[in-house]
Amino acid sequence: MKFLQLSLLMVAAFLARETVAAVKIGVLLKDRDLFWSAAEKGALDAARAAGAEVIVKAPLTPNSLSQQLAMLNALLKEPIDALVVAPLTPEDFRGPIEALRAKGVKIVALDTALPEGLADVFVGYNQVVMAEDAGRFLAELVPDGDRAALLRANSIEGMSVREKTLIATFRAARGQATLYTDVVAGSEKQDDYAKSVMLLERHPNVRAVCTPFSAASLAMIRALQDKGLAGKVLQVGFGSSLPDAVATAIENGSMAGWVAQQPRLIGSKGVEAAVQLLAGQTLPASLDVPYFLVTKANLNTAEVQAIRR
Repeated sequence: MKFLQLSLLMVAAFLARETVAAVKIGVLLKDRDLFWSAAEKGALDAARAAGAEVIVKAPLTPNSLSQQLAMLNALLKEPIDALVVAPLTPEDFRGPIEALRAKGVKIVALDTALPEGLADVFVGYNQVVMAEDAGRFLAELVPDGDRAALLRANSIEGMSVREKTLIATFRAARGQATLYTDVVAGSEKQDDYAKSVMLLERHPNVRAVCTPFSAASLAMIRALQDKGLAGKVLQVGFGSSLPDAVATAIENGSMAGWVAQQPRLIGSKGVEAAVQLLAGQTLPASLDVPYFLVTKANLNTAEVQAIRR
């Protein structure tokens, strides 16, 4: 009897593995920059762990809606069971997503929510909460009557929710301080360093700068060092994990705070959610991905060091 039970369990495990292996998941990301390259690795890790087949596509050029939509239309022709998608402009994805849903394809929205009713689940950061934390932290560094600057990112949506929320939070906390928002990075390829230098030269009297995206954050670290302003002008940055350059900047006092996102985790959670949906599991409407506000006070904690790369 025990032998029969063991045999049945082995057969069931084999069939389960074969069922998962038959799952095919499309993953469509926003581009192939630092953040999304790491997210792709997470997606591939999760697919490998689940035994699922995955097709990953992403535009080579940031903010390329035409490339992303062309890739989405290509995925429409693939026999995928689920789609994990990070849309640049959600409303433009309505038609193709509705066509996929009509075929029974499960939809996971990643990082940016789709219009209501189009996704089975949203996986991403709570951009409002994250930006509010950063805005309050930046305000603590800048007394009333003083100045700060935000190096904005060129975005297809104009000003992002993250930037709008950060600006509003800072100004609510420091109504008598000035926050400059007139320098935008990313309009040309790899111009983050040049735009960081431009910001510092245009606004030489700022007490602090905020860089809400990975490439701009790393570029600003270099610009502050090159202009002899590291530690004199404090930086609050956002980015992927905890790069060595950021950890060093926090240790030496030039980086006051770092909003550490986990792009590899967002990629893996997106694919894991797709696998769970295909297995018939019920998921909440939204799955938040954790982030850390790293400062000198918590830099060496085990929790923060675990995300260091």
